Formats: sequence, structure tokens, C-alpha cells
Amino acid sequence: MLLKIAGSAAVLLACAGFGFFAASEVERREQQLRSLYASFLLIQGDIRYRKSSLPEAFLMAGRKQGDFAAFFDAVARRLYRYEDGSFEQVFCEELRKCAKESALKKKDIALLEQLSGMCGQMDGELTMAAFDWYLEQAGEEIDVLARENVQKTALLKRMGILAGIFLLVLLL
Repeated sequence: MLLKIAGSAAVLLACAGFGFFAASEVERREQQLRSLYASFLLIQGDIRYRKSSLPEAFLMAGRKQGDFAAFFDAVARRLYRYEDGSFEQVFCEELRKCAKESALKKKDIALLEQLSGMCGQMDGELTMAAFDWYLEQAGEEIDVLARENVQKTALLKRMGILAGIFLLVLLL
């Protein structure tokens, strides 16, 4: 009897834990998008007001604490060394490396890749327009996520608990 109770508790806790983990990943994506938004706002300000180059602005963003500081720092360092071709190529390679550990979805990465394509080959004015475009798109996505995430996280947590209860009923 004691073994049944211990097993039941383990099943319930595992399912509930999975639901809470899934909910935390949803929240993590929103937090990472906000971090990217703030970093690109900083980069845009550096370029616009301090007249920094792209590598300088990325290096400044890499010095700030955040989820993507290492990404910005790696891009800046490779750009300073004139490695591997164009800005777009360097940006996309580092983005793919960074995206493996992030909670970003494919559409978030695709949006960043579009930004890199627009920035690498343009003058300052068009680069600013590209950053404005990205910030607008990312801001809209963050607003949508902020509205949806409250419901999604609550649902995922409840579904994890309910899945555990369902398995208990099924197994007992």
C-alpha cells in the first residue's frame, strides 16, 4: 500500500513538474524577446546618437548583462576581425549557435535573420529604418505574448496536474 502511494505521488509530481516546466519555457521566451528588444534599442541609440559603427554598437550591447550578451559580443568580435565575410553571414552563424540554448521560436529567429539581411548592406539611414522595422515587429510580438502568456501558463500548469490525476486514475 505504501508503495502505491509513493508511486502515485511520483507520477503526480512528475506530470505537474512537466506542466510547470512548459509554463516556464513560455515565460522565458517572452523574457528573452524583451531582452533582445532592449538590446536592439540600445544598439540603435548607439548608432543614431553616438554615431557608432555596427561592431562598436554590438560590443556595447555585449557588455550589458542579459540573455544575449554573449551573442552580441561574439558578433562584434568577429566583425572586428573581419572574419567570414558579411555582417549578415556572421550574424546568422552566431544567431544559430545562440538559438540552441534559447527559448526563441523559428519565427523569432527568422525575424532576426531578416534584420541582419537589411543591416549589413546599407548606409546609416537605412540601417536605422531596419532597426525601426525590427523593433516594431518585435514589440507587436511581445504585446501579443504578454496578453496570451497569462492564460497559457495557467493552462499548462493545470494540464500538468490534471494529466497526473488522469494517469493515477488510469493506473489505479
